[in-house]
Amino acid sequence: MFEILSIATQYYIYKKLKAAGLSKFIRAVFVCWAAFWVFAGFVCGYDFIHAEYDWFTLHTNEILRAASRTWVIITLIAFFAFFAIDVLTRFSGFTKRKTFFAVLLAIFVTLYGMTEAYFVRERHITIVTDKISLPKMRIAYITDSHIGGLATHWHFERAMKIVRDSSPDVFMSLGDTIDGDMSFRQREKDLLKSAAQNAPMGAYAVNGNHEHYLILDQDVENIIRDCGFRLLNNERTEIPNTNITLIGLDDTKNGWLKIFLKPEDRERFVLVLKHRPGVPFDAKGNFDLQISGHTHGGQFFPLGFFKSMAAGAPQGLSRKAGGLLYISNGSGFNGAMMRIFTPPEVTIIDLVRKERS
Repeated sequence: MFEILSIATQYYIYKKLKAAGLSKFIRAVFVCWAAFWVFAGFVCGYDFIHAEYDWFTLHTNEILRAASRTWVIITLIAFFAFFAIDVLTRFSGFTKRKTFFAVLLAIFVTLYGMTEAYFVRERHITIVTDKISLPKMRIAYITDSHIGGLATHWHFERAMKIVRDSSPDVFMSLGDTIDGDMSFRQREKDLLKSAAQNAPMGAYAVNGNHEHYLILDQDVENIIRDCGFRLLNNERTEIPNTNITLIGLDDTKNGWLKIFLKPEDRERFVLVLKHRPGVPFDAKGNFDLQISGHTHGGQFFPLGFFKSMAAGAPQGLSRKAGGLLYISNGSGFNGAMMRIFTPPEVTIIDLVRKERS
């Protein structure tokens, strides 16, 4: 799909370059460059879902795959830039001057998107409830870090600094944490381990869809555990010395919340950890808060609207099935190293006790 989209947009751009009278040499360079990344996308695009491509190592494949996806988005941005110039000039034909402005606009949007992707922000919310026993408990959670591909340790350090500076009681990772060969990512593993060890009430994690895509599979779960997380695969547990019940659901399209609950959970604060934001069946009245990710906020405006429609809830905090649902934008990026008007985030949640009257 990505390759077909890329070919279509690049053909459109080529036609505009030709119509503007650019030299054959410039057009040839564009065609060769575009053809290389289309080829890279075909060769490396499916290694993560158990296809038998052995041309490159997994690490090389993930780099080429991510770069190819980035090029697809750049050409899509360029397509809209050229089209916008066409509309503004009432389709009066393309000139070298119009080409210059279209390329300049595409470069500006691309650089903005790459910059936004790397500046992780803190998103802080407070939830008042009469179900917790402590006066206050702080949860920091990350999701969709996508460690791998074109992500850098500097970017991940920014996210982990937010976690560290917030001094959370509990640290959580909601899936799609790992998206590549972690043998090249010791610094990222050290950062995860440090954050998990410094959370006095524990660190918990669930798998996302990308943990299942990776051909590393079981090794991914071991890496998460080695970093100090308790990995919850469709499990119920309790945060020690609190009256908070955790329900950790592995990434599936369906989840049955009722099979994890105990009768005493009716008086406890039930927190659901689930990568995809759809609430489980029979969730109504059985949970207080679900935290999720997966959507990236669309990653590119205006895709967030369609992601929200698919999720059945908007980004951020909303009410769903009798409880609260929080959908994070995620701290990383998938494929293309860009975000446009969907800034990455680390979510800090303060649960504050409300005294019962």
